[in-house]
Amino acid sequence: MPSPLERIRDVFSFEGKAAGGARAVIPGRRDSAPEIYGTQLGRTSGSRFAAASAKRQLESFASGTDKAMDWVADCMGIIAETAAHAEWHLEDYEGNTAPRTRTEAEKNARLADPWLVQLLEEPNAHQSWEELMELFLIDRYITGDGFILKRGDDGNGRPLQLLRLAPQHTEVVPGKKGELIECYEYKPPGQVPIKIPPERVIHWKGVNPHDSFRGAGIIAMGPRVFDGEIALTETKTSYYENGARLEGVLEAEQAISDSNASKLRRQFAGIYAGARQAFQVAVLGRGLTYKPIQSDAQKAEFGMMSDQSRDRILALFRVPKVMLGLGNETSSTTTPGEERRNFDNKRMRPILNTLQTLLTRELTADFGLVLKIDYEYQMPIEDQFKLGGEFAGIPGVMVREVREQFNLPRLTTVMEDEAEAKKIEELVLNMPGENDNKSGVKDRPLPGEAGRPADPANTATFDERAQRAGTATS
Repeated sequence: MPSPLERIRDVFSFEGKAAGGARAVIPGRRDSAPEIYGTQLGRTSGSRFAAASAKRQLESFASGTDKAMDWVADCMGIIAETAAHAEWHLEDYEGNTAPRTRTEAEKNARLADPWLVQLLEEPNAHQSWEELMELFLIDRYITGDGFILKRGDDGNGRPLQLLRLAPQHTEVVPGKKGELIECYEYKPPGQVPIKIPPERVIHWKGVNPHDSFRGAGIIAMGPRVFDGEIALTETKTSYYENGARLEGVLEAEQAISDSNASKLRRQFAGIYAGARQAFQVAVLGRGLTYKPIQSDAQKAEFGMMSDQSRDRILALFRVPKVMLGLGNETSSTTTPGEERRNFDNKRMRPILNTLQTLLTRELTADFGLVLKIDYEYQMPIEDQFKLGGEFAGIPGVMVREVREQFNLPRLTTVMEDEAEAKKIEELVLNMPGENDNKSGVKDRPLPGEAGRPADPANTATFDERAQRAGTATS
């Protein structure tokens, strides 16, 4: 006899509104493909990150080691924090919102399963939804694989906890009897390996044409870029840490003995080398000359190379500089506002679409619900007013359309006289016609004029406008 959870899944997982009616159930097993074999890319490069394991890749993010990179932390931080702190809600397969609490719901409205709500809001005793999601995204985009364990079972298939599985300790075991994945093996250091059934693991895998079982993260997309960033940082650090120490050659007109050479070296370094002796004026004896062999920062082009390295890392993460507060260094055709809009719409929104689809398929669908993450580009208020003002200047636009552009409520909800409210909403602004300004629109404000009260002769209801047009035609 099927369990309650299986009955829910049968009802909700394959039915819904779609072109042509309800979706048919796909027959047969979908987790088995004995004729398909994955390919794996061998990694033999000796660079820091080209052959890096998941552990080493994760060290690039706030690890406190010599592999940690500030630009990786900045870019990944803004992506992970933005996604994890976005609001979310649950819907049924008809598109109706399933409120989390009775106070949010209308009378007799169906509430979301409280078990699922608590599981999402409090995945486990030690983490909130935001904390778990931040780790999930960091794992996915740094290493290519994010793993969440659906731990425990209440007897009906509902998990008791959601826990992160560190990717550096998680292995994907390919199937040997036709199944695509036999199991996941979790091997924390010093502990006995744990084999976990595939249905208990949510695996967010980055696209990887070289391996069917493990994903490719951003580090793997350009390992030498990150190698170069570390090498450049180390070189700059070494240069400035030793910037006041002299690196050069003392030359004498005549040959000098080893003992005299050592004595001169110690005396010269003791007087003129070191941070406290910076900018001292060297006084050399007759026949001695000093020739520096240390290149200065300008000749080393540290500034230009640092900017190039930074820009390549930002490009890999697809995070514009304006999102990191680096100023308005944009192209002549792209404004800072447009860069923010592109980041929200073309970077964050696809990430969140993938995330909500994954969590729906692997978790919330078992409760007959769809997870929706509410995140959209929010235009700055000054841009909203500017756009709304320009929209209101279009000949023939109605009051209702202008209010919708400003996201204002319908007048019928704020005015007592509903009939009067509807009449005002249907007023047409900027009736076409000529005036003294030669603008083609009646009563157009003069240049520099903040505005003027609308001339009643230049507004009309929709019906009156149609009547005028009909009279003119006849």
